[in-house]
Amino acid sequence: MDKDIIDSIHRDFKSEEVALVINELSSITLKHVMAESEYNLRNTRLSILKLAKGDSSKVIELTKCAKIDFRDVIMWAMEEEKKEKK
Repeated sequence: MDKDIIDSIHRDFKSEEVALVINELSSITLKHVMAESEYNLRNTRLSILKLAKGDSSKVIELTKCAKIDFRDVIMWAMEEEKKEKK
């Protein structure tokens, strides 16, 4: 997992939740993303963090969704970003 993701986890989550969040995000692997793309994997993990907003239970829920179809999580994060810009 790259430094940006780790930094985001440490910034957004309580110290006692960091290991849980890292483990959850690490459970999403290349086999879960289309064409086994590192870009899609990173984007999925960042999208989960954006949507979770520091809530580890949401990380767990969103990780489950991403394993079914990672594109949903990315789309939800994009929609959230659009709302924030309004």
